[in-house]
Amino acid sequence: MITQIARIYMLENFRNVGVMFGNLVTPFLFILISWIIKMSFAGSEETLFFMIKGQFMPISILLLIFSFAFSSATIYLADLKAELTYNWIQRTDVTSFKYYLGMGIGVFTLMNIYLILLLIGYRLLIDIPLASMTMIVLVSNFVLLALYPLSFILASLFRNGKVAQSMLVPIMLVFMFSITMTTMLLSLAGKNPHDYYIFLGWNPMLYLNDIVQFNLDLIQKTWLPQYQYFMILTVLSLLLAIIAKKVYNFR
Repeated sequence: MITQIARIYMLENFRNVGVMFGNLVTPFLFILISWIIKMSFAGSEETLFFMIKGQFMPISILLLIFSFAFSSATIYLADLKAELTYNWIQRTDVTSFKYYLGMGIGVFTLMNIYLILLLIGYRLLIDIPLASMTMIVLVSNFVLLALYPLSFILASLFRNGKVAQSMLVPIMLVFMFSITMTTMLLSLAGKNPHDYYIFLGWNPMLYLNDIVQFNLDLIQKTWLPQYQYFMILTVLSLLLAIIAKKVYNFR
């Protein structure tokens, strides 16, 4: 039953071509922009690689994770709630845990497929060691693990998928640009962004961005040891999962 739930979720995503295209076009668009800049850039190669590694690639990964953690999952769950789909699910042997796990398998499977394609696209542009790609995939999965239960919490707040879609944009911007813009502006000002990360520790994207930059050799060390990032994301996922079970109505 769990695999059937995962399969249904993935088929629904493939069926909604417009939604899927909208979620994926922006992350992959940055690869196209990077190619255009590489072919027309007149500056030094070091500056070009810094732009791609420091801005375009991290933002692409952030957007991709958001598209599955928020845009796809939250809208899908909000529509299920609005359409009273759980009325007939309740008549089967599907428990809330089975549905949570089955849909999670679908979300993680799709995200990893597109993430690997995204990284391969950037590897054609710049040199990315296989070990670095593996670490980026690993931390992306842990960040998605932390954000996945949040999709159930947010879905419980919105009346339907359309309302969820309109409200997710500002939420996504806060999560993403609180990290990318802060890091960029502090770096331009000659300050160490790590000195200010204590104020952004609530944002899972902080850990992703920091590990990505470290594995792309943009920084010498991460703010915290990498294993602590994985521990924090795991604990956060468990806490949000407990909250999600209480607030999202599976009945």
